[in-house]
Amino acid sequence: MAFRYKLIHHPEASADYQDALAYFGELDEDLANLFKDDFKAVLLGLTTGRASGTLYAEGYQLRWVKLKRFSHKVFFEPDGDHVRFVLAVVSGKRHPARIRRILGARSNE
Repeated sequence: MAFRYKLIHHPEASADYQDALAYFGELDEDLANLFKDDFKAVLLGLTTGRASGTLYAEGYQLRWVKLKRFSHKVFFEPDGDHVRFVLAVVSGKRHPARIRRILGARSNE
């Protein structure tokens, strides 16, 4: 399998993932494993180019991919021709204004 894109993670995106994994782990270890599998599938899709994502809003480069069995979305920005910068892993159940604040703070760093 050829990797087309390199992924770079914002430090807080890694923390987002760890927090979500811990939350699901407290509920049920099998649920945490499903979350981990879905997350890995999204990252694989991003690195191979199979998951191009949905445009976040008109006029932005920011895109997102939803995990298969969870409401969480992985938000990323294309950075050149061969890099994807992962900004956040956020539950889709969060209020849109909260998601905008998270993304705005991280994309300006």
